[in-house]
Amino acid sequence: MATELYALKIGISFEVDASLTPLIIEYDSSTSIHLILQEDPYYAIEGAIVEDIRRLLASLPCYSTCFVPHTTNRVANRLARYSLGQEALAYWFSDPHLYLQDCLNEDSPKCTIA
Repeated sequence: MATELYALKIGISFEVDASLTPLIIEYDSSTSIHLILQEDPYYAIEGAIVEDIRRLLASLPCYSTCFVPHTTNRVANRLARYSLGQEALAYWFSDPHLYLQDCLNEDSPKCTIA
């Protein structure tokens, strides 16, 4: 869980630096979403990361979170696997890479934002 929370923190930090709003966080861990959104202190080992995420989110004018079942986040999983083999941070702002297109088409009808 700490690794996933850290990845989320890095993603939100990138969003804050790039001023990309509104932010929609789609996450396949309802436990993590709950930890981030609650106001109570979290004293487990991941607590520092959770607090960092809360501070980053508080600096945003607008964001939303939604639970996305693991079966509908093939794009995120493919990106994670792809990034393991990369030495530098990769991102894009226009059309998705071809290796993601099939996953995007499969995932999009299954995901709804609440």
